[in-house]
Formats: sequence, structure tokens, C-alpha cells
Amino acid sequence: MTFLQGRPGGPGVARTIALAHTEAAYVKVLDADDLLTPGALARDLAALEADPTLGWATSRALDLLPDGSTVGFPDDPDEGPVERGTVLDFWRANDFRAQVHPATLFVRRDLLLALGGWMALPASEDTGLLLALNCVSRGWFTREPGLLYRKWAGHVTGQAAHVDPAERAARMAVVEERARALASLGWSYSAP
Repeated sequence: MTFLQGRPGGPGVARTIALAHTEAAYVKVLDADDLLTPGALARDLAALEADPTLGWATSRALDLLPDGSTVGFPDDPDEGPVERGTVLDFWRANDFRAQVHPATLFVRRDLLLALGGWMALPASEDTGLLLALNCVSRGWFTREPGLLYRKWAGHVTGQAAHVDPAERAARMAVVEERARALASLGWSYSAP
């Protein structure tokens, strides 16, 4: 693994630049403060290897609270394919909250590159990628937890800047516009 120091740009910029140092066919997202569950990578890989019409996979995430307890999201979908456009529709109808967690993404590298990587946003760059992926390809959801999403006092999504109404509205607007623009092009990913 190579670590490089560059100009500050946030996680989306760092992840996109890191793609230059990868050659694998797949990319897995993992924030520094989160934990993968045993078998998560194997389950994601098996889903995409079994069905070349899938461009990405995601799994159930559990919030890991400071006391060590976990809390799940009550609206997780059923295990199986996630059809194009369904994540965007749910996200829009539920105050910009997707029913699958973008921090659990496992994606085909060629598709990730075709979409330009992560959005260069101060936050929600992973949501922007998830919605873009869902507009051009089918995905897969695994109900078995694949990620422990650590909640703690310094957590980025708990900071005032993350929930600032003006910034949040701007982020959500550009995330949605990108997804809708991709959907309107009618382009559909198919694995090589």
C-alpha cells in the first residue's frame, strides 16, 4: 500500500486520487473509523462474480455506538438485486437518506472510473457515488451486516458543518442533479 501526501481535498478527492495506485478489478470503501465484519469482502465479491450485470454491491450497516452496542436501520431492503433508480427514488422520498449505506460500497473499478470516482464534495461524496452507480447499473444488497459504522463524538456526520442547512441543500442538489443527468442519458453499465 502507498500513502501519499497531497493537497487537502476531503475523502472524495483522496479516494479518487488513490485509484491511480490500484489495479484490482474491484474497489471496497472503508472509512478509517469503521470496521468490516468477517466475510464482508467475500460476500461482496461472490455477488458480483456470480452476476456480471451487477456493477456494485452493498450490505447492511450497523451503527457502532460508544458503549459497544449496535443499532441497525429499520428500512433495509430484502437481500438481492437493487434495481436501477430505486436507491435514488427512496433517497428523494426519505429526506435524502438512502435505504442502503454508501459506506459499504464494493464496486467494479472500471465502472467507478467511468463515473469519475467520488464527487469532490466536503461531505456526501459517497452518497453521490452510490446514486450515480444506481442510475447506470444494478447492484446487490446483502442483509448480513458488512460494516460497523462507528458513531463517536468526533464523527464527521455529527459535526455542525455537516448538517448546516445551506451546505446540505447544495450538496443534495448537486448529488441529485448528477444522478438524474446520468439516468437521462440512458447509459447502462455492462461488465466487460
